[in-house]
Amino acid sequence: MSDQKKDAVDNFIDFILSDDTPLGPEDAANVQMVRSAIDQAEMKLAKSRLERARAGAFSSNMSINVSNIDKERAKRRYDRAKAGDATAGLTLAARFGDGSMDGDLEAILEDLAELEDEDNNNEEN
Repeated sequence: MSDQKKDAVDNFIDFILSDDTPLGPEDAANVQMVRSAIDQAEMKLAKSRLERARAGAFSSNMSINVSNIDKERAKRRYDRAKAGDATAGLTLAARFGDGSMDGDLEAILEDLAELEDEDNNNEEN
């Protein structure tokens, strides 16, 4: 947004906040300008969030290799949570379809092992 548009938006917002006079038809262009500025800001924010999420998904501090021991420990924790053990420290999300997570079990266990590894690294620091 150009400085001139930014100043116009700022002035219009100041006008709205400082005056109890209702807006009239002559203010339609200013209202649309503010809406457009908000839409642009929301789009920039969404793009920024997406870029941060992408960067986080590929960050170097994520575990690349999960060992079978980590998966076995994750499987035991998963089984405890699935059985309703509140001390497992997990909340299992509801699934669509047949209600079974067994098809995704390998990916779930890898994710869980990575999260545990990340938690352990954070506790050490």
